[in-house]
Order: sequence, then C-alpha cells, then structure tokens
Amino acid sequence: MASRRRKRDEEGGSLDSLMDALTNVVAVLILILILLQADVRQAVEKIVESLKPVSVEQLQQAREKQQEMEKTIAAREKQRQAPAPAPAELAKMKADLALLEKAAVRDEKLLIELKKLQQTAEQTSLKAKVEKEKTDALLTEIARLEALLDQTPRPVVKRPTVVRLPNSREIPNDATIYYCYITGNQAHLVDPTAVKETLMEAFEREARNLIRERVKVKGGLDRVIYDQEKTVAFFASKPWNVRNQKVTVPFNRPWTRLNFRIEFDPAKGDASLDDMNQPDGRFHRMMKLVRSYRNGVLMFRVRPDGFETYLKAREIADEMRMPCGWEIDGNSAYAEPLEFEVNRLQEPPPAVPQKDKPVPKPKRVLD
Repeated sequence: MASRRRKRDEEGGSLDSLMDALTNVVAVLILILILLQADVRQAVEKIVESLKPVSVEQLQQAREKQQEMEKTIAAREKQRQAPAPAPAELAKMKADLALLEKAAVRDEKLLIELKKLQQTAEQTSLKAKVEKEKTDALLTEIARLEALLDQTPRPVVKRPTVVRLPNSREIPNDATIYYCYITGNQAHLVDPTAVKETLMEAFEREARNLIRERVKVKGGLDRVIYDQEKTVAFFASKPWNVRNQKVTVPFNRPWTRLNFRIEFDPAKGDASLDDMNQPDGRFHRMMKLVRSYRNGVLMFRVRPDGFETYLKAREIADEMRMPCGWEIDGNSAYAEPLEFEVNRLQEPPPAVPQKDKPVPKPKRVLD
C-alpha cells in the first residue's frame, strides 16, 4: 500500500508540473496576443489616419470602376474557360491575323503619307494665306488707283506733229519782212519796217537840231555826225510804243550807229494758241493784214518751248499761201540799226583776235 501511495503521489506531482507548464505557456500566449492586438490596433489607427476623406461622388465612381473591373474579370474568365478553337478555325484565324498585319503595315504607310500630306497642306495653306494677303493688298491698291483714275480728268490727245519738208528759196530783195515771234503759246507780230519809218520821219524833222559836226568829203556829200546824247534824249522824249510792244532807242556808246529796239512781254502776245483755233480769231486777222501788204514776207522766230504753237500758226499761214520762213530765236526783243551816224561816247573794246575766219551765218530763206 505504501508503494501504491508513493506511486500515486509521483503521478500527482507530474500532473501539477504539467499544469504549471501549460499555465505558463497560456500566459505567454495571452501576452503575445495582447501585444499583437495592440500592434494591430496601432496599425489600423495609422491606416485610418492616413486615409483621405472620400466624398459621395468619389465613392460612387469607385463603385462603378469596381463593377467595370468585375465585368472585365468575368469576361476574361469566360474566355479562359472557353474551349480551344479547332485546328481549321485556328488556321483561318492565323490567316486573318496575317492579313490584318499586312493591312496594319499598309495603313501605317498610308498614315505616314497622310501626315506628310497634312504637313504639305498646312504649308500650302500658310503660303496661300500669305499670297491672299498680298492679293488683298494689291486689290486694295488697285481700287485706290481706280478711284484716283475716276477722279482724274481724261487727257486731251494731242494731234500728231506734222513737219512739212521745206522747199527753200531765197527771199526777194524787194521783200518787206514781218516777224512773228512764238514764245510758249503766244504769238507776237512785229513790224520793224513801220516802226523804223516812223522813227526816221521824226528824226528827219528834228535832224538840224541834233547835228554835232559836219565832215567834208572830197568830191562827195558832207558826212553829218549827230550828237548821240541829244539824239537819244530826243527819242526818249516821245512815245513810240506799238500795242503792247515797247519801242526805244538806247545809247550805243562805243559805236557810231544807234539801234531801235522793239521789246515785248513773252507771256502777253497778240494772239494765243487757243485764239488760233478760232477761224475768225485775232491771229487769222493779223495774217490777212500781212498778206495784204505788197511784197510781204513773214519770218517766224520760234523759241524752243513754242514749237507746237508755231506748227499751228504755220498751218494757218500756209493755208493763206503766205511766203514764210522760220528760225530758232529765244529773244524777246527785235533790234535794227537806224540810218544815220552819231559820235562815239567811249572807245570801243579791243577786237578779239580770231585764229580762224568766222563762219558766216546761214542765209535766211523761205520754205
């Protein structure tokens, strides 16, 4: 009995040791569980804290996205579970795929060409825009010029210049020459013969009071030399003007001849170009008057700016069959010596030596 009790005591002590060990293990596990729960709570709190607040709209969008993903997954799962295609169908699919690949390559080339065409179209469009701006500017300028042209009076077409070939012939010795000076669009009729006759008649009536000296000439008439100062003063004391032409006898101090001068204003003539276009105008009447004089000859003296006026005047003179000639002359005065001798008031300047003989002036002729 004693051995049985000892044995029972030994078994009870082992059980107690086991229970103590289990208690320790459970305690350790509980401690670990508590620690794990604490770590999980901290992690959850940290995750919750890091989460951003979500609005109702964002939540709805997330749900819709989830539904779409679920549909996609279901479709792919259905495709995965679908039976494999038959060999013939697989071959057909491969052929179709090859065709699609070729079509894709072709489409890629076409796409590249399309891009090039688009670039070309853009460049062309830019050029067209620039050209359009230039064209618009030109059209605007054309419109402006057309407006100016509409406001500009139409030019009068000048008749063609016709120059008659001359048929030169000498002026008769007994001819009485009348001069028609052409300056610009004005014509000035100068009658030096009538002016000279008037001056000489007045001089002859006063000549005995103007004599300075007489010089005896053997076997001939005495030379009468008139006083230049008295003679000039005599002519200056009387009016000799003809129409708008000024007639004077100025000093000619170094020489023994006095000249009479007929001066006129180039801008104020006896007739104008417009007057010549009138059949009964002043110029026609002037030409008829000169034509009525016996042995009358008309010599035109033309300034370079009056050529057109001369052509019209010459046309009228030719229609009246008037003997005419012409020469270029830019002066606005006519001068001619008077038929008597006066004393010198000063010595003439020394003659300029000439190496060659002077070329004679061309002889005036009728044409």
